[in-house]
Amino acid sequence: MAESIPPVVQAFDHGSAEFAEWTPLLWDPVGAATVETVPPRPGERVLDVCCGSGSSAIPAARAVGVEGLVDAVDLARELLDQGSERAEGLPQLRFHHADATRWAPADGLPYDRVQCVFGIFFLPDMDAAAGHLVGLLRPGGTFAVTTWRQGSVDDVVGPLVQALTEETGRTFDRPPSARQAARVDTDVKLAGWLSGIGLGEVAVRLVERDVPITPDSAWRFVMGSGIRAALDGLDAPAVAAVHARYRTLMASTTVLRARALVGSGVRIG
Repeated sequence: MAESIPPVVQAFDHGSAEFAEWTPLLWDPVGAATVETVPPRPGERVLDVCCGSGSSAIPAARAVGVEGLVDAVDLARELLDQGSERAEGLPQLRFHHADATRWAPADGLPYDRVQCVFGIFFLPDMDAAAGHLVGLLRPGGTFAVTTWRQGSVDDVVGPLVQALTEETGRTFDRPPSARQAARVDTDVKLAGWLSGIGLGEVAVRLVERDVPITPDSAWRFVMGSGIRAALDGLDAPAVAAVHARYRTLMASTTVLRARALVGSGVRIG
């Protein structure tokens, strides 16, 4: 029997067009900032987990050069296809449709860097997954993750939850990914988590990105994200009602103030 596709993966696949619209506005700048925090060196091996369309994998590939290697792993096929198109001219970058929690390099060699931008909290067991990924590093290798700072996207996500509740009468329960994200949404919590999984030389940096938005572009933002899964099971009229209410709630919001935390540490021993 074929394995079922997790709802969050389906959400990203179904929202791939909206995701692509936001790629140059948000995903690429934050991906580049993540790589710049602890830049890979020429010739190094990098694993990019939950790579999406390559917003962090592409700058990593440019940093390691043709003598290096970047394995970019995700389960969202539509985003992988986008990444492959965007990575033309970077033979050192390879996109893989694979489960990061089971990933192992084909050649059995360790990585110099493992990175995951806005993805670690989507893995079913964040701690176990991180332990597996850190185990793929050489001693002294770098593990870097990017998470949302507490409250960062509430201005666009909160109104969606309100619209869903008002128009459907359904109570929106926070998904497991949101609960995991809340464990690493401040500099103190993220640093503590990185130390707790056995890393040394832990550091956390704030990345700020303000993006002008309209009610329509805000809708496309949430429709290109994992929260799109909250609309599962609604028929077309219900979705239309939620959309209309959301546009009203977003009428006075003109800027998405995205705040991300980039945490890094090194594998000890």
